[in-house]
Amino acid sequence: MTDDQRPLDEGMAGRLVLVTDVDLPAAVRQACADFAAALATRAGMPVTVAAVPVRYLDALEDSLRRDDDAQRREHSPAARLDPAAPMTSAPFRWRTDGRPDWGGMWTTFCELALYGGPPQRGPERPLRATRGAVADSDGEMLAEMRRGIWETTGLYTETAEPGWLAVTCDSPAMAAWMCAAIILENVGARLDDDRLLLPAGPDYRLMDEVKSIITVVAKTHHYWQAHVADTGRVARDGARG
Repeated sequence: MTDDQRPLDEGMAGRLVLVTDVDLPAAVRQACADFAAALATRAGMPVTVAAVPVRYLDALEDSLRRDDDAQRREHSPAARLDPAAPMTSAPFRWRTDGRPDWGGMWTTFCELALYGGPPQRGPERPLRATRGAVADSDGEMLAEMRRGIWETTGLYTETAEPGWLAVTCDSPAMAAWMCAAIILENVGARLDDDRLLLPAGPDYRLMDEVKSIITVVAKTHHYWQAHVADTGRVARDGARG
């Protein structure tokens, strides 16, 4: 039986193999996994992702360099001229009823500013809470923020004091981590135990401030769930063992 005839359930590795350094940051490993999943769908074949010690990668690269039949191509990241430049906004998507499709607006997220990615808003356009006496938030925009956060994270939200929206997190640690990460996105935030408080000004616009609030909550929540929370759980499990 040839490799082409051998059933996949007999353990044959995928024809496409992505080999990475086992010591890469969690965000990079997740990006590799996302890429592999997309590649498998597009190519119509399995993609194997392997994380190995760097010495194996060095040996593989040396072997490829010496093999005349091997074809190699290096891909470098696109240069970002201004590290403080804000992230490129995702295209706005709409539902058939004319409301924003928050749940379908993002399939991936840029790296967090906490880890060197572009902030959600530039330093010249930060989103901060209004100082002094604050009028009540616009009801329609507040409803969109609550709906967007629910659709992208499943987190419960409620109005707090005037000008603020409260997001209930799974724990005080989660709220504190998301708060710190969001502040680095040039969006104001503060804590109230396990609640994350976000600005909700009376003059917020759907495609500007409202979208920024939903985006920073969605991307920090995604990173918390995919990397930080799992790491903490593994550490606690290991301590019990």
